[in-house]
Amino acid sequence: MRFHFEKLGLLDQADIELADLTLICGENNTGKTYATYAVYGFLRSWRQILRFLLEDEIDQVLKDASQYRIDLAAMFNGKIDSYLERMGKAYVGGLPRAFATESNVFEKTICVPSTCQTTDYVTQAYQRTVQAGPSGKVLATLKKESGSPLLDVLVADAEMLQRPFGGLTDFIADAIADIVFAPHLPRVHIASAERTGAAIFRKELDMARTRMLKTLNEIDSKELKRNPLKILQGIETDYAWPVEDNVDFVRQLEDIDKRTGELAKAHPELLAAFDAIIGGSYKVVKQQLVFQAKGAGKQRFTMNEASSCIRALLDVGFYLRCRARAGDVFIIDEPELNLHPKNQRAFARLVARMVNAGIKVFITTHSDYLVKEINTLIMLHQRTPHTKTVQQQYGYDEAELINPQRICMYITGLQKAVSGRGKARTLIPATIYPDRGIEVSTFDETIETMNAIQSEILYGGEF
Repeated sequence: MRFHFEKLGLLDQADIELADLTLICGENNTGKTYATYAVYGFLRSWRQILRFLLEDEIDQVLKDASQYRIDLAAMFNGKIDSYLERMGKAYVGGLPRAFATESNVFEKTICVPSTCQTTDYVTQAYQRTVQAGPSGKVLATLKKESGSPLLDVLVADAEMLQRPFGGLTDFIADAIADIVFAPHLPRVHIASAERTGAAIFRKELDMARTRMLKTLNEIDSKELKRNPLKILQGIETDYAWPVEDNVDFVRQLEDIDKRTGELAKAHPELLAAFDAIIGGSYKVVKQQLVFQAKGAGKQRFTMNEASSCIRALLDVGFYLRCRARAGDVFIIDEPELNLHPKNQRAFARLVARMVNAGIKVFITTHSDYLVKEINTLIMLHQRTPHTKTVQQQYGYDEAELINPQRICMYITGLQKAVSGRGKARTLIPATIYPDRGIEVSTFDETIETMNAIQSEILYGGEF
């Protein structure tokens, strides 16, 4: 996937390609979070937007009372990017909600998503049964044969057609989303920069209850009696989607603890690498979430008692163990938060393992340690006789090496504006060398300045 943005908060313009590993670096207040949240918001909401766009088109196609048929080739061949562009325009209208900000902040914003690769959805087979509530009565079956562009909708209950059943259009839209668009728009999970606070206050941070109470206080009691649905219309949040979703996820941890995700089953070494970083493991004992340090016997710590590192990586650990699956996009804002340089290096190696296991990872970072460790993994990927010797000497696993062609890195900065007039705040692609890694000028310049100052202190002046 590619995204083109204009007038997005602090960014005048930006182009981002979601690689297997995408990194954004830059100074504070230069637009990294705007780009990250905007990408997350689109991947989080595209299904709802697509459903809205397809509603009228599907209704026009549904003409046969006994069997409906959607010709996907006629609808989408050569038109996927056109649909994505329409989805981007619709998404911009929801950006204030995604960022929990005023409606006028994104009045001039442009968002144009597009595909990076061709996906042959005709080869995919698909089948889904639509059932009625607790009775389990089959209402309809949606089916597409492999090699055919036709999606058949077989309606089992003829009486159903005589009464309102708007949900059928939604089911068809969901099927189209799965078959045509999902290969380009993967499932997404985010670990926001506010995750440490979410880990501490997760029991108190009930977003739904907070919104409900706020709305009840603001709605007139007489109006509420006349129209009880007013409370649903008035519910809004004071938090950006990434923060709200992060809090909602950590509030569920006791409930999802017993699940083992697809990726964890296929790659248990990922969990071992993660546990090595935190020096133990998370456990749920008698419905209480605790951390048990390796070698500490039965001693356990609640999240209030555990170190900031343990809290900062809480949702990452549960995502890897319970939710992660190949094809996901995992976004983490500033993974270096509360991590010692040793663990920042270890996290970079964990990221490489995740990428090689099939997860697309999106990172914003200020960490020179993390980037330098990724550079090491890039250089070791050359697999020359010398790099193999170094790899063995320092204990790098083959699953930790990463191909530089799978990486895109962007640095916030100024570049010539598209209009040709002046400079624009944007994301500048970094150069990646197989034998040297990534050049990050913002880090290098700061380090060189510090070295020059210290050299002047040590060796300058009169003796």
